[in-house]
Parts: sequence; C-alpha cells; structure tokens
Amino acid sequence: MVEGFPGAYFLKGILVGLAIAAPVGPTALILVRRTLARGWPAGLATGLGAGFADAIYGLVAVAGLSLVGDFLVAEREWLAFVGGVILVTLAVISWRSHIADRVDEKSMTMVGLAGHFFSIFMLTLANPMTVLSFAAVIVAIGALPEEGDSLAAASASDYRFVVPLVLGVLIGSVGWWFFLVALSLGMRRRLSRQWLHSFNRVCAVGLLLFGGYVLLEAVRWAVE
Repeated sequence: MVEGFPGAYFLKGILVGLAIAAPVGPTALILVRRTLARGWPAGLATGLGAGFADAIYGLVAVAGLSLVGDFLVAEREWLAFVGGVILVTLAVISWRSHIADRVDEKSMTMVGLAGHFFSIFMLTLANPMTVLSFAAVIVAIGALPEEGDSLAAASASDYRFVVPLVLGVLIGSVGWWFFLVALSLGMRRRLSRQWLHSFNRVCAVGLLLFGGYVLLEAVRWAVE
C-alpha cells in the first residue's frame, strides 16, 4: 500500500488540475463565450463538464489503467477527427450567432445546461493525448508515491494515493474554469455590444484554428 499523507496527494492533484486546465485552448474559448452569451449557469455547466473529463483522464493516468490508455492512443485518429469536426462546427455557429444578444440566466433550462455539460465533456474526452499530458505533469510535479518512480508503480488498489489525487485534479480543474466564469461575468457587465460582437468573432476564429489543427493531426496519425 502507499505510505504518506493523503492530503499531500490531494494538494498535488489540485496543482495537476490547474496545470492541465490553465493553458488557453478551445475549452477556455467555449466557456468564456457561453458565459458571455448565456450567463453564469451555462459557464458553470461547461466548467463542470470539462472538470469531470479532466478527472477521468487523471484517473486513467494515475491508476495505471493501461488498457484504457492504450485504447485511447490506438484510436486517437477517429477521436481527434470527431473532436476536430465538433470544434469547426462550433466555430461556424459562433461566427453566425450574435453574442451581444445575451440570454437571461433564468431562461436556461436543465436540458440546456445538461447539453452544455455533456458537449464539453465529450469534446474534452475526444482528445486522447490529454492522458499523456497528465502523465507528464504528474511526474513533473512529483505527485507519485515515494516508492514509485513511474506511473506504472501506481495501481487502482492504491486508493489512498489515487482517490485524493484524482479528487484534487477535479477541484483544481473546476476551480480554474469557475475562475474564468467569474472573469467572463465581469467582462459581460462592462463590455459594449460592439466589443462583445468582436470578441465573439475572435472566439470563432480561434475555435476554427484549433479545429483545423486537430483535423490535421488526425490525418497525420492516420497516414503514419
């Protein structure tokens, strides 16, 4: 069994979650745009979806679930293709919509919020290379048990290591997304309609670039 204080792994998990979530990417653009257009409920639902997907990838990375990890890497071509298509579709929708026509938070239904949650959840899971990023960050931060010098040393039975670390990843990731929601709400109250419209176009172009990159990666992996 793993020796040590579980709280230390929880804190290290928070650092891992922050390190994975903080870099600017398509998830951040989608979350900010949804918050600006539909208010904090849409932003929180999006952040929770991304956070739970990160936690699942964190579990795969730290629990030594090699079969799942091998499957994700082996099927990365079609997963990346699906993710790329989703991003390009969202880019087109964003470009054609008007973020300045903001929706009242009270009009958001549970079905709509569930759609925000599961759409970003599936989009995040469609990037199997995330598990490799988790592995690299976990090793870099030193979040492994003392007697283990690699992720292979951890197993699902080492629950005193796996559970607090994965919970920390969830808290760190969701905490970052909720922080972005708060920043976006500040922008929402202060920016003019013209600025919101311009920002919406920037988000659309960013999503299109991310989607194009992912599709190119899918093609590259397919021909290797």
